[in-house]
Amino acid sequence: MDDRSTATANRRVSTTAIARTGERMVRQIEELVGDVVTLRRENDALRVELHHAVVMLERASAALGTHRVPSAAGNGTERRRGLGKSKGPKGRATPAEVTGDVVRAVVAKLGPSTASEVADEITRAGVPVSGRAVRFIAERAGAATVVGDDGKRRYRVD
Repeated sequence: MDDRSTATANRRVSTTAIARTGERMVRQIEELVGDVVTLRRENDALRVELHHAVVMLERASAALGTHRVPSAAGNGTERRRGLGKSKGPKGRATPAEVTGDVVRAVVAKLGPSTASEVADEITRAGVPVSGRAVRFIAERAGAATVVGDDGKRRYRVD
C-alpha cells in the first residue's frame, strides 16, 4: 500500500468513526427527547392530582371550619380563605391593652422607631403584639411617619 491509499483508508476510517459517533449522539438525543416528553406527561398528571388534592383540602377545611389551607405552590406559604372560624362580630386580633395611647407612649419613650421595635417593647412589657398591629394603631393614633436613612418606616410623636 502506498502513502496515498493509506491516507485514503485512514480518512475513510476517520469518517466512519465520526459518522458512528454522530449516529450514537443522535440516538442519545432522541432518547433524551423521549424522556422529556414522558416527564412532561407525568408532570401534567401530577399537576392535575395536586389540583384535586388542593380542592379536597379546601372542602375539608371549610367543613372543619378552619380558615387556612396550604397553597398550591407547596412552599409552605399559606393563603387566606374566606372560610371557617369566625371570631364573632368584629373580632379583635390585637390585645385590647394595646391602644393608640400605649403605642404613642412607647414611641415617645423610644424616639423614632420602627413598628417592630415598638412591638418588641410592648411585648417585653407583657402584652404580645405584632409590628403589623403597631403600624395600624400608630397610623391611626396620629404618630408621624418618617422614612429613615435605612429605608425603614419609623414613627415619632411630636
